[in-house]
Parts: sequence; structure tokens; C-alpha cells
Amino acid sequence: PTPPLNTVTNNYAINVNYPLGYVQIWNLDIQQTITPTLVLNLDYTGTKGTHLDLLDAPNRTPVGLLNPTVPAFYYEDSVADSNANAGTVRIRKRLAHGISLGGTYTWSKSLDNASTIGTGSALVSPNGTISGQTVVAQNPFNLKAEYGLSSFNQSQKFTADYLWELPFGHEKRWLTGPSIARDVFGDWQWSGDWTIASGFPFTPRILGSFTDVNSGVNGTLRANVTGEPVSLPNPSIAEWFNTEAFVAPPPGQYGDARRNSIIGPGEVVFDMAMTKVFPL
Repeated sequence: PTPPLNTVTNNYAINVNYPLGYVQIWNLDIQQTITPTLVLNLDYTGTKGTHLDLLDAPNRTPVGLLNPTVPAFYYEDSVADSNANAGTVRIRKRLAHGISLGGTYTWSKSLDNASTIGTGSALVSPNGTISGQTVVAQNPFNLKAEYGLSSFNQSQKFTADYLWELPFGHEKRWLTGPSIARDVFGDWQWSGDWTIASGFPFTPRILGSFTDVNSGVNGTLRANVTGEPVSLPNPSIAEWFNTEAFVAPPPGQYGDARRNSIIGPGEVVFDMAMTKVFPL
């Protein structure tokens, strides 16, 4: 059916002069051979993203719709930026005498105002109101307030790996001749890797805010900071950050907490494998 005249029914818009985004990368890597089998790398990498994609809902204010005669809608534009710097130390012992080792430590920081675009699912009701968990800029008229840690930011990360060819089997120290023992116990490798890293960031959001939902979004409003420290000296599964560091903002106001200001739990991962090689 044809909608009434002068009625806007669209719930999504995009800049008709949408500029294409681009990324600039600069890198400096120094490699030094310490011994014939030991190599050291020192690396710095910088990245600058320009005209990155950003989603907001411009027909909204802290108290509701900016223009009540127009339904809530999303607006997509490439007005976001990013900046990342990373320093890396790598050391590698090449395979010799059946053993190889390697380790990499990276210290980095990535900032942007765009990496949380469209998180979740957008739901459109029959009257055109947008709801769901799609995250947009909290204040469409102050995009600088969205600048914070990138959602994929990990400040510190250490990875290491090893490979040990057990000294049994073909061309090894023991069990080199044909035998049942060599067939069973020979040509085995033990390998594994570690990952030890800091946590990913999270944003303190207010879900189900009446004015937020009425203006077409949910989960976009951020909390207010209280001044209490965010981290806890003894975090647990039940409480891994200080919940008293945030409160709901007063009605009709945007929250002053930064995007991704809660650092999540770190990770420690260990993988191991036993592998048997069958020479042909």
C-alpha cells in the first residue's frame, strides 16, 4: 500500500557522497643474527585510518527524538578515524639438533571511534521504531566523545612456541635401525605454544533506557563515572571489575564514561601436540 503523502518511512540512510576510507601504515624492523641459529627482531608499526565507517542515529537527543515528525533512523557515514602503535620483540631459534624455539612480545595501543559499529541486531517495529542492540554513537553531534580504545585492543601479548624432535627413529640418535621398537617409538615430535595476553576492553552501557529506546536505539547510552577505580585488586568470575565505578546518568543527559573504559580479564592459553612422522 502507498504510504500517506509527506510521511517518511525509511529507517536507514547513508551519505550520498560517502568518501572511501583508507589506511596508512609505516614500519621499522631491525633484524640481527646473534648465532647461526638465533635471530632477533625489533619492530615498530604505526597505523592511521581515515574516513572509517561510523553509524549513528542523528534524529535523537538525550530526551527523545529531535524531530518527532520523522521516525528514528540510522545514518552511515565515513567520518571516523583510528590510530594504532605497536612495538614488537621477536626471537627465533631455528631448528637445530631437533629443537626449535620462538617467542614474541608485543606492546600496543589502538584508538578509534568506529570499531563498535553495528554490534548486535537491529529490530524494526511496524511503526518504524528501531530497537535491539545495535550500537551507534552516543551523541551524534559529538563524535569526538566516541574516541577511545579499539574493541580489539590488547595492550600486551606474549606468544611462544616450541618443537622437539624426540631422539628416536630415522636418522636420530637411537632406534635408527629397522625394528618394531622404531616403528612404535620412533619419529615422534612434541610441539606446543603459549599465549599470555591482557584483556579486551568493554564499554559501560545502560540497557533499556526509556528515552534511549524511544529514540530508536538500545545500549548506546553510556554510564557516568563515579571516580572509583575501575579495576579490582582481587577480581573474580562474579565481579571482575568495580561496579561502583559507574552509575546511570541523570535523566536527559548523556553518560560521561569513555568507550571501552573497562579492561576485561586477561587470557592464558596453552596448546600441545604429539605428532608421529612416517618417512616414505
